[in-house]
Amino acid sequence: MRIDKTKLIFWNIWSSYATYYFGKVNLSIVVPALLATYQNLSLYNVGLISSGFFTAYALGQFLHGQISERYNPFVYISIGLIGSAFFNVLLGFAAGFFWLLFIFEVCDGFMQSMGWSSCVRANSLIQSKERLEKSSIILGTSYQVGNSIAWLVSAFAVGAWGWQAGFWVAAAMLFMRGIALLMFRPDIEIEAKHEPKEQIKRTLSKPIVLSGISLSLLNMVRYGVITWIPLYLFTSNNLVVSQMGDVGLKVCLIPILGVLGTLYFYKNSKLSIDTKAILFLIGLCISFITLPFVSGSLALLVLLAGSFFLYGPHVYLVTTIPSRMKEKNVVAASAGFIDGMGYIGTVLIGIIIPLLISVFGGWTSVFIFWAVLSAIVAILISFIHLELK
Repeated sequence: MRIDKTKLIFWNIWSSYATYYFGKVNLSIVVPALLATYQNLSLYNVGLISSGFFTAYALGQFLHGQISERYNPFVYISIGLIGSAFFNVLLGFAAGFFWLLFIFEVCDGFMQSMGWSSCVRANSLIQSKERLEKSSIILGTSYQVGNSIAWLVSAFAVGAWGWQAGFWVAAAMLFMRGIALLMFRPDIEIEAKHEPKEQIKRTLSKPIVLSGISLSLLNMVRYGVITWIPLYLFTSNNLVVSQMGDVGLKVCLIPILGVLGTLYFYKNSKLSIDTKAILFLIGLCISFITLPFVSGSLALLVLLAGSFFLYGPHVYLVTTIPSRMKEKNVVAASAGFIDGMGYIGTVLIGIIIPLLISVFGGWTSVFIFWAVLSAIVAILISFIHLELK
C-alpha cells in the first residue's frame, strides 16, 4: 500500500496546531479555580491577564507572519510550541500573584503567535493548487478539535489536581509535540521572497484588510465564548472547583459542533462559500438573541447551535482567504495580518465582558452584544465577496 507523503505531512501540521490550543485555552479553565482559591484576584484582574495574552498574540501575529514568510515554517512552529511549554511551566508557579500571571501569559501569547501563519504557509507549500482550498478547510478544524480536547483534558486535570495542573499538563503536551515536529520535520525548499516593502504592499490588499476587520469583530464573539463561557456555566450552575470536569464535558461540545458546522459549511452546494459565511453569521446572530430567554439544558442547546454557525465563517477568514494569496506569494503574511487584526478584537473583549456584566448586572447584555457583532460581520463579508469576484 502506497503512503501519500503529502497527507502525512499535512496531518503533522494539523496535529501540531491542534496541540497549540493546550496553551491557548487552558486559562479559561484555570480562571474559576484561581478566583475560588485566591480572593485577592478579581474579574477585572482576569480580564487584564487575558487581554495581556491576546495583545502579545496580536502583535506577534503581525511580526511572525512577515518573518515566517522568509524561513522554514516547520522550525517556526516547533519553536513556538516549545516556548509556550516553558512559560506554562512558569505559570504553574505564579499562584495568585497578578503581575506574575500577567507577565507569563504575555510571554506565552508571543510564543503562541508563532503557530498559525506558519501552519497556513506550511500547508500551502506542500499542496497542489487543486488541493489547496480543500486542505485549508480541514486545517481550520485543527483549532476546533484542539480546543475541545484541551478544554476537556484541562478541566479534568484542574478538577483532580488543582489549578496548577491546568498549566503543567498543557506544558507537557506542548513540549512533546514541539520536539517531535522538530525531529521529524520534512525537507522543503524555501522560495526566494519579495523585498519587505513589496511584501507588505501585497499583503495590504482590500480583501485582506476587510478580512482583518471582520475577524477582529468575529473574534470578540469567538474568544468571548472561549474565555468566558466556562465561567458562565460555572457560576450559573453554582458549581465548585471539584466539579470543573462537568464544565469541561459541556464546553468541549462547543468546538465539536464547530467542526460539524465547518464541514457542512464547506460541503459542495450551489451557494458560494462567501454566501454561506453570511448565512451562517445570520444564524449565529439569531442564536445569541435567543440565549437570554432560555435556561438550563435548553440554553446549552442554543449555545451549541450558535457554535455550529460560528466556526465556518472563522475558517473562511483565517484559512480560505489567506490561501487565495498563494500566487501573490504572501500566504503567511496575509494569515498573520488577518489573525493579528482578529486578536485586537480578542484583547478588547477581555475588558468589555467584565464591564458589561458589572454595568448591566448579568449575561444578557453580553449575548446581545455578540448578536450585534455577528450581524456587522455578515455585512462586511458581503463587501469582501464583491472584492473577490
